[in-house]
Amino acid sequence: MTEQKVHIPTLEEIRQRAEASGYFRLLDIQIEEAHAGKGAVGIQVDTRLYHPQQIVHGGVIFTLADTAMSMALMSVLPQDTLFSTIEAKINYLRPVRTGMLLAEATLVHEGRTVAVLESTVYNHDSEERTQIARVLGTFNIQRQQRA
Repeated sequence: MTEQKVHIPTLEEIRQRAEASGYFRLLDIQIEEAHAGKGAVGIQVDTRLYHPQQIVHGGVIFTLADTAMSMALMSVLPQDTLFSTIEAKINYLRPVRTGMLLAEATLVHEGRTVAVLESTVYNHDSEERTQIARVLGTFNIQRQQRA
C-alpha cells in the first residue's frame, strides 16, 4: 500500500488562491503570513472602511481576524481541504480611524473535524501598535476520505 504525499500549500500558493477572490480584491487585504499554524493579514485604513460614525466598521475588523485565522489553518491542512468558520466571538477594544490594521492568528487546537484558533487585531499608527480586537474562532474541517 502506497501513501500519497500530502501537499501543504506554500505562502505564495495561498496568496494566489486568495487573490482570485473578489472579496480580497475589494478590501485590498494583504496576506503577510501563512505558515506552521500562524497567519497574518493586513489592510490600510481609509474612509471606504468607515461606518457613519467615522470609524472603521466592525465587520472589517472581524473579516481581518477571520481571514488571519483561515490563513493559519490553511497553512497546516492539505491543499484543497475545505473548512469553514462555524463560530466566532469578538471583543472590540478600541475604535480605529487611521493607520494600518494587522490581524495575527494562531492555531490553538486541531482535531479531526474541528479546529480552534485565536486572533488579535492591531492598529499600526505612526510608531504605535495598539491592540484593538481579540477573536476566538471555531472551524469545521472537511477532511478527504481515504480510498
